[in-house]
Amino acid sequence: MGQIILVGSGWNPFLFRAEMNSLVGYDNIIHPRLVTISNNSIINNLSKSALLDDMLYNTEIISNNNITEEQISLLIHKWALNNLPRGSFAIRTRKLGEDILSLSSSEIEKEAGALLVSEYNNVDLENPEYEVVVILAGLEDESFREEEFNSLKPVIIWGLRHKISINKFEDRNPIDRPFFKPVSLEPRLARLMVSLSYKPDFIPKKIIDPFCGTGGIAIEAILQGTDILASDLDAVMVEGTQQNLLWSEGEGKYMVKKCSIDNIVELWGRQEDCSFVFDPPYGRNSWKSDNGLDIFLQALNAAHSINPNGTICTMLPTVPEFNSEINSSKHLVMGKKWQELESLINSTGWTIHLKHKIKVHRSLARLILVCHPLH
Repeated sequence: MGQIILVGSGWNPFLFRAEMNSLVGYDNIIHPRLVTISNNSIINNLSKSALLDDMLYNTEIISNNNITEEQISLLIHKWALNNLPRGSFAIRTRKLGEDILSLSSSEIEKEAGALLVSEYNNVDLENPEYEVVVILAGLEDESFREEEFNSLKPVIIWGLRHKISINKFEDRNPIDRPFFKPVSLEPRLARLMVSLSYKPDFIPKKIIDPFCGTGGIAIEAILQGTDILASDLDAVMVEGTQQNLLWSEGEGKYMVKKCSIDNIVELWGRQEDCSFVFDPPYGRNSWKSDNGLDIFLQALNAAHSINPNGTICTMLPTVPEFNSEINSSKHLVMGKKWQELESLINSTGWTIHLKHKIKVHRSLARLILVCHPLH
């Protein structure tokens, strides 16, 4: 397939790259939302992604701010002689980031399309056999641009679209499920947490969620074809999760039980090839304990007992000021200074592999954590 480029959602470029690194492992970053991969053997993992927008193969990359639409079209024509198979085609152009390239998408599509037409290739805009995707990638918006990419230069890439199954999260809005509560996790975020529990050399066969709530994480796991072991202290949540899993028609197998975190090890026993993915119950009315930190640490200890070689992906409440790189040690996470909390996490046999803040509103943010074995 030649060089493969993965195109990420604009929702969160950092987490897009983290997800791609978990699922397939990328080679290079050519833009915050563009990474290259060379390992074709595990690209099927990409169907599990929450933040992948597109996948291109046999790609070409240029960096030239002064190039014209005509010059780009000529380069695409030259590329197509060796890379466009016989059959109908369409050219699709899209822009990423700020529009700092004064190039016309429609002109590129028109001029390149005219050059590519031959007795072997005809244009079909409705249902083409092949799509040549051209991406004009400029800087990300300054309001959420990552500092390391401040010196980024625009790039222009093109390649053949590899048709992959893109998740349509709007089709499974939590309010459309048989069982709904306002605390339900948004499907894209639940899917992301599941895929972040992967490693290129570790594909969990089971996901364990000890605080399943309305089943958001469980639904995304079985839709990927991954088995789920879910539990909750609240019998109403357990019954609701069972209803939602049946409704989702996922391919993975599932078991849902009423259980406290105190008894989770006895419930599931030792499990190989599994990961823990959960949104802990900080402040949930369904939990009798007010000490969310103790419950969280119990979950980490239980995960280590069940599978010390697995992974963990979880999400904790923090302050909007939390910065993953600068002075984060003094910021509060789950009511604890981050430096202290990290030490407590290490004491349970896990180490932080990734942490990244997502803003919720002015006074609250959530910190996504991925933990790997400390050994």
